[in-house]
Amino acid sequence: MSHIIRVGNLAETRELREGEKGPYTYARVLVSDRLRDADDNYYDGPTIAYDGLVSGNQARELVATAEKSGNVRVMFEGSYTVTEDAGANGQSYINHRVRASEIGISLRGQRVTVERQ
Repeated sequence: MSHIIRVGNLAETRELREGEKGPYTYARVLVSDRLRDADDNYYDGPTIAYDGLVSGNQARELVATAEKSGNVRVMFEGSYTVTEDAGANGQSYINHRVRASEIGISLRGQRVTVERQ
């Protein structure tokens, strides 16, 4: 298992669930890296979807933020695994999973208001 830190766009507004250990949600974050070719020109690389498990108060706040503001830009970090799964049509695909230790709102291109609890 690896550790990862990434920034991307929240792709889906997920629902808050309640488990034995408290609230949790799953969040899909889309990340496209800027790449440089041999001529020093930059272009957008392929989009990678990270499926993150967020728990506790962070899950509550993420769901509330997504419901209020839509698919915001987020930063996340946590343990990272890559698996190969089979789709319904039999073709395999790569699944990027993150158990998020931290998730927060990026300040790039968006205005954020913070309220302490």
